[in-house]
Amino acid sequence: MGVVYLAHAPDGRQVSVKTLRPWLVAGADGRRRFEREVATLRRVRGDRVAEVVDADVDRDPPYIVTRYVDGASLTRLVGEHGPMRGDALLRLGAGLLDALRSVHSAGVVHRDVKPANVLMADDGPVLIDFGIAHAAEDTRLTATGFISGTPGYLAPETVLGHGPGAPTDVHGWAATMVFAATGRPPYGQGPDIAVFDRIRRGEHDLSGIEPGLARLLAAALRTEPSHRPGVGQVSAALKELAAADVAETVTFDSVGAAAATGADTDPGARYARDDETVAVPRRVAGSQLEPRPTPPGGVLAAPAPAERRRWIDHAPFRGHESSIVLVLGAVLLVLLLSWAPYAGAVVGGAAVLAGRLSWRIERRLFERRQVRGARRHDRWVVALTSPWELLWAMVPAAGQAAFAMGCALVTGGVVSLWDGAGLRAPYVCGALVGLALIWRGPGAVRVRRGLRILAEPLDHAPRAAWISIGALALLVCLTALSWESYGAVWWPAEGSPSSSVSFLSW
Repeated sequence: MGVVYLAHAPDGRQVSVKTLRPWLVAGADGRRRFEREVATLRRVRGDRVAEVVDADVDRDPPYIVTRYVDGASLTRLVGEHGPMRGDALLRLGAGLLDALRSVHSAGVVHRDVKPANVLMADDGPVLIDFGIAHAAEDTRLTATGFISGTPGYLAPETVLGHGPGAPTDVHGWAATMVFAATGRPPYGQGPDIAVFDRIRRGEHDLSGIEPGLARLLAAALRTEPSHRPGVGQVSAALKELAAADVAETVTFDSVGAAAATGADTDPGARYARDDETVAVPRRVAGSQLEPRPTPPGGVLAAPAPAERRRWIDHAPFRGHESSIVLVLGAVLLVLLLSWAPYAGAVVGGAAVLAGRLSWRIERRLFERRQVRGARRHDRWVVALTSPWELLWAMVPAAGQAAFAMGCALVTGGVVSLWDGAGLRAPYVCGALVGLALIWRGPGAVRVRRGLRILAEPLDHAPRAAWISIGALALLVCLTALSWESYGAVWWPAEGSPSSSVSFLSW
């Protein structure tokens, strides 16, 4: 539907700005209806939702501003750390239910609850994009016959073309919980038409989920919306599951129906019906669902707690690794400019060029997708054009670097005229001015954005991030010790540029 940017509000807080595709709100009538829908979304408030704080559908492109959530998506975290288990999984479910209560209390239906729309912040999950897809559908901004949503997490009524409601979000909640608990979509993989058919038939895969939770999820995934429990009922059952000692095994009769041992202590059992089977493990093979063979003796044992993969809820500096790398890089550049000014100038120029080149490549990718839409080979096509982008970036990068280093040199010369400056103050002051102009000087916006693009992948690769942080910290220490021991080195020149000027003596 659009592109999301990180921005700052007038009060200084960070916000997310989603710019919509212009064709979504084509015409004045479409913009007016969308504006009324956004006014409804502004009423949604809660700790577990990224509420709308501003919008302007008259602009080109129109945009919506929401609260910024500092966290990775559930899709990425499960992909990197594996499925969630135990208390972490139940806390995720409870947090999403709190978000749905906030959304529904404002008279809004999310409609697109899925792992990609769940951000895992430090204090728990936050639901984003609530109501946006539904608002676009209400104002008839989608193409005829187009299904708004993500295959694999759509509710049966959406696939069948019926209107969404609160039960639609309950279904999305359950589908998201299945992914969090297993690492796979509830209706398997394959062509969209095959996935839609499984959704229509209610053929979900709940294998590998604890019996009590599986029964509750099966009830929330029913094909008939009126047969699903409400948000309040699911929340109450989830609280009981968190406190109950649910049985660890499931027995299967000859027809494959599941019955949890100790069902009287299973809060999910109250939602099971006689005419349906729930929590029957099934595996997906290609585009077909095949029954999983019943283990000998008819008992499927759950994994022992010691064998389960532990979920990492918190990690030091999680999500801020790229900022730490940039700060250490800035410190290293200041020390390098002070110790070996010519070498530091080369490194500074290379950083400016890398930032500008990264920004140009990212902009080229964005422009291509704006015109052609997202395609699998986009990055390869843009990579082939990188040499041309390098040539276009070199001239402004050289000008910006030369300006920053020239100002640094002049600053150092002026500071050296002060008798109390000492031997190192001119170098430090010049280096700080050079760094400030690289980061905040003329043309620095593109450099900043480009360097952040290069560093951002480290936020999602902890091992590579800590290796980079350790290497930079070591270089900072070695450079500081070398400068302290040997002073400034102007190699390959024999001395500083001011050595031949009589009234300047560094």
